[in-house]
Amino acid sequence: NEKALFLHHQFFDFRSLGNETFASNLTVPATIDDSQDGGIEPLTSPFFDKGLFGDYFTPASWSKNASELAPVFMVNSHQNVYLSKQRLRVTSSNSKRLMDSPIPGRDTSDSPVHLTLRTNRLSSFQSTSDLQTAETAYMHASIRIRARVAGSPGACAGMFTYLTDDQESDIEILTRDDHSTIRATNQPGLDAQGQVIPDASTPLTISKSGSSATGSWTDWNEYQLNWLPGQSEWLINGVSKLNKTYGVPTQPSNFQIKMWSDGSSWPGNMTVGGLATLDIEWIDMVYNVSGDASGATCQKTCTIDNIANNPIPQRSSGKVHTAGMWSISGLVLGTLWASILLF
Repeated sequence: NEKALFLHHQFFDFRSLGNETFASNLTVPATIDDSQDGGIEPLTSPFFDKGLFGDYFTPASWSKNASELAPVFMVNSHQNVYLSKQRLRVTSSNSKRLMDSPIPGRDTSDSPVHLTLRTNRLSSFQSTSDLQTAETAYMHASIRIRARVAGSPGACAGMFTYLTDDQESDIEILTRDDHSTIRATNQPGLDAQGQVIPDASTPLTISKSGSSATGSWTDWNEYQLNWLPGQSEWLINGVSKLNKTYGVPTQPSNFQIKMWSDGSSWPGNMTVGGLATLDIEWIDMVYNVSGDASGATCQKTCTIDNIANNPIPQRSSGKVHTAGMWSISGLVLGTLWASILLF
């Protein structure tokens, strides 16, 4: 088995933050109201400042005007990106349709800390959230995220590499979909005539970890995107679901996480008063960046696959691996214990 070699690694474990000062008195920010359409709200925690998580991921505050195809004004707010222990509470057996939002104020849950991105629908706009990496030159990667989604139909939870609308590879969860379905997409999704390109987007069914039973995106699942030269692969809970050669990105890109809607046909148009959240326990990334030396060698490697304490990496022994030995059978970290971020 040849193994894909990556030279860089970052692991962001939000569960490890429970004893940090800034996580000792967590509060759930109030939802954005109709008067807050400027996206000027402050960061919700020092954790998102430079020097901590803010050195790697930055909450965005840009907005997008309404259009014929996307009829809802969309505004990103820092107030929709926060650390939490709560989740959306089911108030009906029809969990897809009826959910209460987390209670604003003191978060007294004894669950592990997680990162939350939120979107909610106002009468005149959709308040959304967007995290973007400081690194803009990823050039192939394996990205794994343990996440769950809940809330009103009409939202899209997106985790994706991005340069342009034609250089983009997505994991997307649409809250209008069945709970067992996610979308795997390489852009562009539409041709020059505005028609859907059949090979662009593929629905995938969630399987529970270690089981063939159907799972739900309202539960914790591990989503993985492997971006390799000429090929994209999507995995759910460690099981390979799809390989795609159409639209594989070829240019250096950043990585983004979003919880959004603009009323377009893709996410749908959320009902006024609706709300949805994306919760994340951890983000694990091995990657190369544009400019890494071709043919570089490493004397020691670490593996992040098939280990006891996944996703904590372990040192592995064996022959020297050289950059460029790509396959989808396994993944190897080229530099030893590089940027394992437990905070």
